Amino acid sequence: MNYPIPHILISIVSTILAIYVLRHLALRINLVDIPNDRKSHEGHVPLIGGIAMYIGVVVSLLITSNELSQFYYFIAVTGIILILGVLDDLHNVTVSPRLLTQALVAIFIVTVADINIESFGNLLGSGEIFLNNWSYLISVIAIITAMNAINMSDGIHGLAGGTSLVTFASIFYLSIDRVFQDTVLIVFLFCLVIPVFLVNNICIGIDKSRRIFMGDSGSMLLGLVIAWALIDLSQGEERSFSPVTALWLFAFPLIELSTAVLRRLASRRSPFKPDLFHSHHQLIRLDYGEKTTLLGLICFSLLMAVFGILGELYGIDEWVMFVLFLLVFVIYMFLHVVISRNIQIKDR
Repeated sequence: MNYPIPHILISIVSTILAIYVLRHLALRINLVDIPNDRKSHEGHVPLIGGIAMYIGVVVSLLITSNELSQFYYFIAVTGIILILGVLDDLHNVTVSPRLLTQALVAIFIVTVADINIESFGNLLGSGEIFLNNWSYLISVIAIITAMNAINMSDGIHGLAGGTSLVTFASIFYLSIDRVFQDTVLIVFLFCLVIPVFLVNNICIGIDKSRRIFMGDSGSMLLGLVIAWALIDLSQGEERSFSPVTALWLFAFPLIELSTAVLRRLASRRSPFKPDLFHSHHQLIRLDYGEKTTLLGLICFSLLMAVFGILGELYGIDEWVMFVLFLLVFVIYMFLHVVISRNIQIKDR
C-alpha cells in the first residue's frame, strides 16, 4: 500500500496550527468550557478541538485532491454540524433545534449524498434482511444516534477522542486496501488528526493550562463521520465489512448511549437530560481514578473492535456475531445496574 504522504503532513500540520490560532480566539470570544457541578476541570478550557480537527481534514482534502467535487457533500454536511456544535458550545442550543438540524443533515446525507443502510445483513440466520422502504428512515435514525452517542460519551479527558480513534482505526484496518477511496481517505485523515487533539486534551508533554476540549462541535462531527463511514463501507457488494461488524467497531458509544437512555426512561426522566451516572462517572466514584477509568473504557472499546475485526476476518456467521453483541450488551447493562446499587450503598 502507498501511504498518501502529502495528506499525512498537511492534515497534522494544519491541525496543530489551527489549535495554536484558535486557542487565543476562543478565549477572546468565550468559546470555553467553565467548571460546574458536572465538570470538575480547572479554569476556562477552549472548546476548539472539533474545529481544529475539521480544519486539518478539510485543508488536506482541498490541497491534495485533484477532483474536489467528490468531497463537496462531505465538507458541506460536516461544516453544518460543526457550526451547530459551535453555537451549542456558545449558547447552549436547546434539544429541539439541535435534533431538527441533525435530522435535516441526516436526510441530506441519505437522499442527496446517497449514503444509506440498504441491508442489515444476515442478522437472524435466515437470509439477508433488506430494509427496502425503511432504508431512509433507519439511516436517518442511525446517523442521529451516532452523533449523540459520541456527544454523550464525552465525559472525561480523552474518552470520546480515544474511543473514536479506536473506531476510525478499525474501519481503516478493514478497508486498508482501498485507502484512496473517498470515504476510506477521510477515515485515514481522522486517524491522523485525532491523536493531535488527544495530545492537547490529555496534555501529553504539554502544560495542563494549555488543555483543550473538542466541544459539542467535535463530538457531533466525529459521530457524523463515523456514521458516514460505517454505513458507506458496510453496504453493497464491495463492502469492507458486514453491518454487524459495524456494531462491534462502534460498540462502546452505542452501548453507553442505549444504557443512558434506558436508565433515564426507567427513572421517568427525559433521555436528553444530562446526569452523573454514565460508566465513567460510576467508575470514578468507585475510586478507580480518571486515568484508570479512561484506560479501562478505551480497552473495552478496543476489545470489542478487535473481536468484531476477528469475526469479519474469520468469517464467523453474522447472526452469531449479532447474538454475541446482544449478550455483551445485556452483561454491560447488568454490571451498570450492580455498580449503581453499590454506589448508592456507598453514599449512604
